[in-house]
Amino acid sequence: MAKGKIKNKNKKPTANEEYYFVAHVDGDGEVTSLLLTEVEYNRAKARAENNPEDVPEHFIVFHQEHKDGKEES
Repeated sequence: MAKGKIKNKNKKPTANEEYYFVAHVDGDGEVTSLLLTEVEYNRAKARAENNPEDVPEHFIVFHQEHKDGKEES
């Protein structure tokens, strides 16, 4: 599994094997968990690269260990 991806633990036959996990925190501190496919991740990444003026100057990057002790980014 590639770094930054999580395994789909209860995979349906046509579902992806893994996803990118992203946590979005809005201005009120509300956290929304997102699971992105490779295509969705690459599309969002390209949008940010093509529109750097729209990417906030100040943001927080964090990672946390899973309950089983394995690191995720």
